[in-house]
Amino acid sequence: MVFSYFISFCKSNKTKVAILVLSIALYLALAIVLATLNKTLPEVAALPFQKIGVGMVVQKTGQIPSHMVGAIFPHSNGPIYDDEVSRLSKLPFVKNSDSGLYFWYFDQEYFKSALGVRAGRSTFSRILRQNIENGEFNLSGKSALITANFAQKNRLDLGDKINFGSRSFVVAGILKPNLTGNIIPADIYLDLKEAQAIAAPSEEMERIYKFKNKNFVNVVALDVDPKWAGDKEGAVKKIDKKYLVFSEKTFSKEVVEQIKIVSALGKVMFAVLGVILLIAFGLLVFFNFKAREKEVAVLRMVGWSLQDLRKQFLSEGIILTAFALAWGNLLAGFFLFVLSRQKVTMELPWEISAKPHFLPQENAIARTITA
Repeated sequence: MVFSYFISFCKSNKTKVAILVLSIALYLALAIVLATLNKTLPEVAALPFQKIGVGMVVQKTGQIPSHMVGAIFPHSNGPIYDDEVSRLSKLPFVKNSDSGLYFWYFDQEYFKSALGVRAGRSTFSRILRQNIENGEFNLSGKSALITANFAQKNRLDLGDKINFGSRSFVVAGILKPNLTGNIIPADIYLDLKEAQAIAAPSEEMERIYKFKNKNFVNVVALDVDPKWAGDKEGAVKKIDKKYLVFSEKTFSKEVVEQIKIVSALGKVMFAVLGVILLIAFGLLVFFNFKAREKEVAVLRMVGWSLQDLRKQFLSEGIILTAFALAWGNLLAGFFLFVLSRQKVTMELPWEISAKPHFLPQENAIARTITA
């Protein structure tokens, strides 16, 4: 390759060379940015849930009760017994597990939603301790915790009593209005054994499920290893096809729908832009060769062979492409730097919360997330 000849050509064709290099550089930069966003958006979507205490919530498909009387499980929410909880907790990707019993209670007083939890060092108990606003964490005996919203609506305070039929509980603590962490938002939180004692005698639930014993729950929270590369949802389903699995993946898919930039329309527009630039590149190359026909004839007259011409033009193309790639990477780096300093505000839909498959209530996780 004759480098001085290439430099002379570039000087005499500044506009064409600049358009050629910048078009390739710009398209490469856009491709890198969009590919990065397409790969990163699921991670951005998962950010709101990284502070949630567990990685997966498992429930079991149940039946819709026909009578809303006494203790009722929410629809599609059947009992899960101790042996099933044990099998779930022994899955290879599970680090810790916890379980609870969530139910609605209908009586003449008012509608109540309750969650029974283990009072020890369980995931649910730990989160409840962190959310105490007034009073103390106490689920021993006939003590209960209630949310601030429930207390305000029903004019309840510390020391007041809440009735579930013939069973009474004393309010020992009041929780923050918006609970933080992956805790099923309920009005009232009880000891798991007490919750089981309320739910097990329910005529409607007994009729539907025919409980084999009183040691059942209907929510299993699994703290999973994020580095485990297998199909976690599939592993749970292998134990029982009736399991309903709610995980970070479930949440992220819904959030991505709100914030994804590389949509189907975006991909089509990107493809159209690529075709246009490809055509423009081809026309520039064709015009380049046509414009240099006289030069080629002169070079042939002074002794250049066809192989020499091929080497010259190929080397020029490689150099121009290298410049274009370098500029494209610099542009991509600049665009990504600007994007990395931006904030995305997401308004989470009610379906996406720490309370999968339950009625939306005020005491849910924060609805607006900034990432």
